[in-house]
Amino acid sequence: MRIRSGSWRAAAAALLAVALAGAAPGVAAAQSQAPVATAAGEWRLCLYLGGHPTLLKGSTGEAVRHLQCILSEVYRYLNVSVNGVFDEVTEASVKHVQQQFSLPVTGIVDAATWQALHP
Repeated sequence: MRIRSGSWRAAAAALLAVALAGAAPGVAAAQSQAPVATAAGEWRLCLYLGGHPTLLKGSTGEAVRHLQCILSEVYRYLNVSVNGVFDEVTEASVKHVQQQFSLPVTGIVDAATWQALHP
């Protein structure tokens, strides 16, 4: 099959436009939209059998690691490290999630925030 040069250019331009439109958004663009879990399978990456205590900056442990996994793997906050330490980046991400879900923006993960993270 032979493609005329004009058709080839048009096809290449259309393919490029589709590729650019489907590219992953930058951090600023991603944070301007409400968090959305993109695939049900992503929840499996954050297996946790413990409780959901109130967490705030300075908290440590497996519950914090679970929160960070949810923020990173499910909601795609790429700058959140899953290290079990509730740091400034984790707090800022929690505040953003709270804002997106119309919750009080405190940076503290309470029962309402856990409920929003685990619909």
